[in-house]
Amino acid sequence: MGYIFQFDPWRSRLCSCPQKWSLNPYTGCGHGCLYCYATSFIPKFFEPRPKKNFIRVIEREITKLPKGAVISLSNSSDPYQPLEEKYQYTRKFLELIKDLDLRLLIITKSDMVLRDLDLISREKTVISITITTKRFDRLLEPMAPSFERRLKAIIELKKKGYKVVARVDPLIPFINDSESVDIVRELFPYVDHIVVSTYKARPDSLRRLQTQFPKLSSHLKRLYLEMGSYFQNSIYLPLQIRKEILLKVTSLAKRLQLSVGLCREGIYPIQKLGKCDGSFLLIS
Repeated sequence: MGYIFQFDPWRSRLCSCPQKWSLNPYTGCGHGCLYCYATSFIPKFFEPRPKKNFIRVIEREITKLPKGAVISLSNSSDPYQPLEEKYQYTRKFLELIKDLDLRLLIITKSDMVLRDLDLISREKTVISITITTKRFDRLLEPMAPSFERRLKAIIELKKKGYKVVARVDPLIPFINDSESVDIVRELFPYVDHIVVSTYKARPDSLRRLQTQFPKLSSHLKRLYLEMGSYFQNSIYLPLQIRKEILLKVTSLAKRLQLSVGLCREGIYPIQKLGKCDGSFLLIS
């Protein structure tokens, strides 16, 4: 079984990303994010483990990639989760591709990415840091680095000349959607692009949120289970509510002349083809 595969296994018509490849050095993730969608299809997701024979398999697979291919690292599990301190699979992968004609989109919630700047090319890499919340990070992302640490990492990356993307998502009604505008204002001087999206519920992640925020349980149930709609195993908020949440951020970005993309929202022309993940920054 291979570890590098073409992105978008669900072939979603809502995905507006350009073609890229996906790699997760670990199965599962130790950050424990309540809203995580991957827990619905990866068994024991919150009990992360390294991929079997990872380096040997990757050494073989990277030789088959087309020149200039974009690799997204990672999509379902964080490449800089706590396991990386022990196994260093992400760093070993970066060592393998350092001199190859490949481009990289790193997606993480960890300032550990700063450790590997000696291996990360400014010209061939975009680094995306996810900022979901400032107020509730210990509740929503109990094992992930704090908002302050992530912000410092963004500032440091920008200072060193890297192309930086901030994922301000997922936006969850009643929980973190109201702080999204303030977060974007704080990030604005240090990022080249932002990605925003609303929370797409899965039954297990919705239960976790209802348990953590019991006073909001009935509101979340009404919005998602009674008013929402299913699309490819996820429950979407009603369209008008999604528009209201997203327009607060996209309107601010427009005023700031800050590049912005939406992830799997299907709201055009706000969601522009090829603008979602920030990989367009790799093309000079």
